[in-house]
Amino acid sequence: MLTAFTRPACANEELTERNKQVVRDFYTTVLIGRNVDAAPKFLRPDYIQHNPQVPTGLQGFMDTFRERFAQKLPPDYKRELLNVIGDNDMVVVYVRQTWTGKDGQHHQALGFDMFPRAGRHDR
Repeated sequence: MLTAFTRPACANEELTERNKQVVRDFYTTVLIGRNVDAAPKFLRPDYIQHNPQVPTGLQGFMDTFRERFAQKLPPDYKRELLNVIGDNDMVVVYVRQTWTGKDGQHHQALGFDMFPRAGRHDR
């Protein structure tokens, strides 16, 4: 007789999955969906921004991305969320942006965003 053992999901796995979903929702709603007004659902007022081109704080984030999203994009511009990985409060997303430049050339940019305190949003 063969017996299979299953391990119950541990709290860390549940925390990781919950945090990955929060970051996935934030990224698809606010950054891919370009819905800056949804940012307060995901970010605290004292949100710490590690990108030196974006001010720290919810208001700084919203002001910067409202300005960026007002800029005209190439008609074929696309931002894709390729992968979401996490470990407890650390979540990393791997993204791709593609577009055709004014020169007619197809461009692609690959990158990642880290959310080192994903589960500490107090929402």
